[in-house]
Amino acid sequence: MSFGFRGVNVIREAMHSVFLYHAVQAGMDMGIVNAGMLQVFPDISPDLLKIVEDAVLNRHSEATEALLERSMIEREKALANKGQVTAVQAPWRTLEVQARLTHALVKGIDEFIDGDVEECRQLVPRPLEVIEGPLISGMNVVGDLFGSGKMLLPQVIKSARVMKKAVAYLLPFMEKEKEEKLKEQGLEAVVDDDSAYAGVVLLATVKGDVHDIGKNIVGVVLGCYNYKVGKEGGEGGRRAEMYICVCVNVGRGGAARGRARV
Repeated sequence: MSFGFRGVNVIREAMHSVFLYHAVQAGMDMGIVNAGMLQVFPDISPDLLKIVEDAVLNRHSEATEALLERSMIEREKALANKGQVTAVQAPWRTLEVQARLTHALVKGIDEFIDGDVEECRQLVPRPLEVIEGPLISGMNVVGDLFGSGKMLLPQVIKSARVMKKAVAYLLPFMEKEKEEKLKEQGLEAVVDDDSAYAGVVLLATVKGDVHDIGKNIVGVVLGCYNYKVGKEGGEGGRRAEMYICVCVNVGRGGAARGRARV
């Protein structure tokens, strides 16, 4: 729908997001989209949002002309900036670290995530607290936007990939902390010996399901509380059952289970 505005991405991204937002509200439940050409709905400037909504929803006879005029302004801005290398720091990089992490998660930007996570890690006693605090807070914002239809699944997947990278950065620190704790207790982690663990947990999701990333984060957190975690489906290797499955204390005279169908 925005092909005529190629080269003016600010217009194209706004048109895509506006169309999909209203289409989903009207009952659309399937589509193929390029997540890289979508703007997070609340981040569209109010004046541009009105112009685009007027055109997409055909609110009045002058809507198309108004959009064309705005596109010419944006095209001139793009041409003026073309080829210019700027060292100006993005405004969001000047925010405090929690706000930067939230912005990166919502926008799906992983360029600075390692540095921001490390900054957070230096502020708390345990690396796990970075996950349970700033990162989960940021993902809560993503969840709220998704729940209200202001973010779409492809954008949420980009957010989840940023979260996954953040957790991957913290993993070595959490593993080291776990090893030190076992040494303090005079214990040594053995792959086939469950006696040193608080319990054994099996997590499973359908391969490829978006919840697979969430499953891995849950596994990391449980591991920090000295649970031995096995995984099925997705990155766990073998095919999982067609629901999220959590089995606690597997192999110890029966398993307590919780299931949530998806």
